[in-house]
Parts: sequence; structure tokens; C-alpha cells
Amino acid sequence: MQEKDFMAKNLQKIAGISESDLELVNALQLAPRASWSELSKVLDVHATTLSRRWDRIAEAGLARISTSPGHGSATQLEMAFVELTCRNSQVTQVANELFMDHRAMTVQFIAGSAHLLVTVAAPGGSLADFLITTIGSMDGVLHYSVRTVTGQLVEASKWHFRALPAAAVRTLRSLSSSAGSAREDRNVVMDEADREVARSLSTNGRMGFREIGDRAGISAPAAARRVNRLITGNFINVRCDLVRHGLGRNVSAVFWGTMTPEAMLLIDRDLGAEMPELRIMMAVTGAHNIHMVVWLNSPADLLAIERKILRAVPGLTIDDRRIVLRTFKYNGARITDSGAFGDVVPVGY
Repeated sequence: MQEKDFMAKNLQKIAGISESDLELVNALQLAPRASWSELSKVLDVHATTLSRRWDRIAEAGLARISTSPGHGSATQLEMAFVELTCRNSQVTQVANELFMDHRAMTVQFIAGSAHLLVTVAAPGGSLADFLITTIGSMDGVLHYSVRTVTGQLVEASKWHFRALPAAAVRTLRSLSSSAGSAREDRNVVMDEADREVARSLSTNGRMGFREIGDRAGISAPAAARRVNRLITGNFINVRCDLVRHGLGRNVSAVFWGTMTPEAMLLIDRDLGAEMPELRIMMAVTGAHNIHMVVWLNSPADLLAIERKILRAVPGLTIDDRRIVLRTFKYNGARITDSGAFGDVVPVGY
């Protein structure tokens, strides 16, 4: 079954989501910061109507425009996956404490020898402080292990479900690519204004230049230049995240595997677009140097997607795997008991 049939039809079952809403969400997956007037021309819907629809979807916690660190931020952020073993009675307490920490992007309860898997983005060389001071001071944490990210091989922001005709998809891709056509020097160090701009976008990826400028203490034109620099320099990826409760693909799993550095160079960087189950693939430190996250219908699908990945990635072995039982925080946003997006803590750029 095609991804539109699989996820989009399930999304329509949620009260208030129409076919037109699906097309809008799909358009924002492809061009998350396109103006309402630009989207209006593609979708043939008045800009004010599109804005009103998006506000309703976002306020209901069904979708949000967010950001994730890009390749260009590698020298600015220390990325890591941290597994925490906790006291059984304090797992939720630890997860709630980590929600408030801007360095903890995602916090998940996993089935395995550890209780929590935390995706960490620590700015300014602060990973050691996060581990020694923050994690080290938590009474509920008994042990932690760390895999530091050394490379981003496949990332989730390119995935989209297919609710639009091919011509509209091409137009939206061209809008997104033209906005980032002038590539910036990725070796430029982010200053405090850049970091404030990035934090604002991590809260709301469609935030206007005037509001961004007010938050960063700069003018709206200066904010526009900095937003363009962060996106075109691939410091940040702007993306549309969807609620997954009730959609199908509402089970996550984590794979750890092994590859040689030479085999990593041959990975198709567009693999995520062709294999929607695969959300991210990272090179990491440790005995298993590949970290992957996949989306499933149910745990019963784990073996099938494992075989699919192994066929698509020559030279990869999968050595360990975990099912995610609950997500407390996803890319900065709280996940409520109903599975919707709640309040947001800006990512720690």
C-alpha cells in the first residue's frame, strides 16, 4: 500500500482532518517555510484559508513545524544517544526532569537493558557537563552509556506522504530548493544571535522574521538573513512533524548495526525518501557504529523492515534492536497522554 493510502487515510480518521488539510500538511512537509501566498498558488486555496487551517491543525497538536540539527552544525553541537538505567519507581520522574533540559531533544522509554533513550544536542562542548552534572545529579539514574554521533547518513526531514500530484510536488520542491540555493560557508561559527534564531525556529519553524528578530534583539531584515544562512548552510533542517497516534507507523524501534567506513560512503542519502519506515541513520561511536530509527505498524513488522534495510544497505549488519514503548518528548515537544504534541522546550543550539 502506498504511503498516502497508509498514513494519510488514517490521519483523516482524526476528527476535523479533511483531504484539503492532508494536502496542506504534505505541502508543508515539502516546503515548510514557504509563504501562504506561495502555497496558495500551488494548492489553489486562498492564503488566509490555508493559514487558518494550519493554525487549527497545529493548535490541536496534530502537526508542528520544527527543526533538527543539520550537517553544518557538527562543529557547533555535540550530538549523542544516551541510554539511562533508572530506578524502576523513578523512570517517569527522570523523563519529566529531562523534558525541561534544552539539550535533551527526544526522551523515550525503551524495551531492553536500559530504561530511557535520550537524543542529546549539547551546544558549546557541553555534553560532558550534561552527563557529569545533569545526569550525574539525578537520584533516579543508576547508570548511563553514550554513543556520540560522528555523521548523519539518512535524515527524516526528506520524508513525506504522497497526498499531492507529482506536478505540485515538483513545484514545492523547487520552492524549497530555491530558498536554499546559495550555499553558505559551514565553517562560520554561530554567534548568540544565530543561536537565538535557531532556538526560535525549533519552537516554531514558521515563525515570522519580525518575531524572530524581537527575540534575538535584531531587526526583521537581519533575522531574515540569519534564517537564510542557517538553512542554506545546513546548520538546521526545517521539517513538518506529524502526530503518530492512530496513524499507523505508531511504533518506533531502534537498530544498532555495524559498517566499515568505506561501506558508509556508498549509502544512498535519499534512502529515507524511498523507505519511509527508516527515519534516521547515524554513524556513532561504540562497538556498533550505526544507529537507526524505524517506524512500524506493530512489533510484528520488525523482522520484515530489518530484512528490507539489509537488502538496501550493502555491508550493513544489524546487531541489536529495541522497541520504543513510550515517547515522553520528541524533537523538543512534549508528547501528551493522547499522543499529541504539547508544550515545547527550544532545542539547545
